[in-house]
Amino acid sequence: MATLLIVTDDAIASKSLQMSLEQRNHSVLVSESIHGAKSITSKIDCVICEHRLSDGSGIDLITNFKPTPLILLVGQSSLQAGILAMRKGAFDCFTKPVDQADLGKAVDRATTTYPEKIDPMIGHCEPMLKLKRQVSRVAPLDKTILISGESGTGKELVAKSIHDQSRRSGLEMISINCATIPQSLIEIELFGHVNEELKSVASDYSGLIESADQSSLFLDEISELPTGAQTRLLQFLEEGKIRRVGCIEQIDVDVRLIAATRHNLLERVSTGEFREDLYYRLNIIELTCPPLRHREDDILILAEAFLKQVKNNIVRPEIRLSEAAKAAISKYKWPGNVRELSNVVQRAVVLCEGPIIETIDLNIQMLDPDVPEFNAGEQHHVTESRPTMSLEDYFQYFVLSHQEQMSETELAKQLGISRKSLWERRNRLGIPKRKEVLSES
Repeated sequence: MATLLIVTDDAIASKSLQMSLEQRNHSVLVSESIHGAKSITSKIDCVICEHRLSDGSGIDLITNFKPTPLILLVGQSSLQAGILAMRKGAFDCFTKPVDQADLGKAVDRATTTYPEKIDPMIGHCEPMLKLKRQVSRVAPLDKTILISGESGTGKELVAKSIHDQSRRSGLEMISINCATIPQSLIEIELFGHVNEELKSVASDYSGLIESADQSSLFLDEISELPTGAQTRLLQFLEEGKIRRVGCIEQIDVDVRLIAATRHNLLERVSTGEFREDLYYRLNIIELTCPPLRHREDDILILAEAFLKQVKNNIVRPEIRLSEAAKAAISKYKWPGNVRELSNVVQRAVVLCEGPIIETIDLNIQMLDPDVPEFNAGEQHHVTESRPTMSLEDYFQYFVLSHQEQMSETELAKQLGISRKSLWERRNRLGIPKRKEVLSES
């Protein structure tokens, strides 16, 4: 049972939500205002808050209750507020009228998964220890930082660690991936917009830099910024002021910029794709995230951490990695780095049929030519088309190709699964056994 706080001045909606959540065995407190919510001293496990209240915005409570998860309720005309809330660290956002069953599920997720956070910089290998030392040194300096590294190496987690160790940690870091925003909209997204024709506050749009005032702004894939946005960003870094698109008035902002890239920015400078003066303005301090293939000692540590998180979230406490699966994880080169490892573990936990994750559940060996093909021997190597096979296709292919030469025990061993799992998969996929069973001497 969790203790929840509902913040709304709509008495009918409040009562309805309270009854619905109490039926899910939660204890519910209610406040009609931002001020009232801030005055509550009880331990709160999750906040459900209206966007618009008489004395302010529910978004303001995100920072006040941090790290308690907050779910924001917005109207159909306030979807932008929901997006901003998610960027500021809201756990979830619902459009009214709210489906109470869906809200209840979101509350359950928030109150069970939020404490299960993984250390953002897990690792004991020397490259990671060096990076941690660097982060600790640069975090308090309040300087612009450039983080480089391959895709999936955890650049945003490094940025978050820098923010959390800085004087700005009281506010949520705002993040944006520059590659995901259309180039025609990126300047508005970063710097905001003023519609002079409508002449109303509601028509104005405060950009991410303005929203990150007194906090940190993380710009991932900064190499993808178009030239116009690069020029505006350089001006902001030099002057500490921004101008919304469509406006001549300058706004003072105090934002620490943390940028990241998977590309060589100097090469982009040489080709004219990236401004040289912006590069040197960004690269005051540069940190490099090591690829996972250079972190051999950390791979299994990370895998076990991801496994713990996922199995707790889906309530499968008994599940674990087999020794063969651990060996495969250690040998695999992980071209997608930590992100790929996380995805593989999540998929294996969900799809694994028994309490033990076997090698075949990982579905990684067929993607890595450097890992032996289930030790089947050179005479049994699959064709070049094999990487396009699904896991089930490969299982069927392997069994049918080798069952004349191998016993059931040998087949199971080569596949990295138990005989019971082999039998279950045979039945499920309708794969017949050979007519004559070989002696298992």
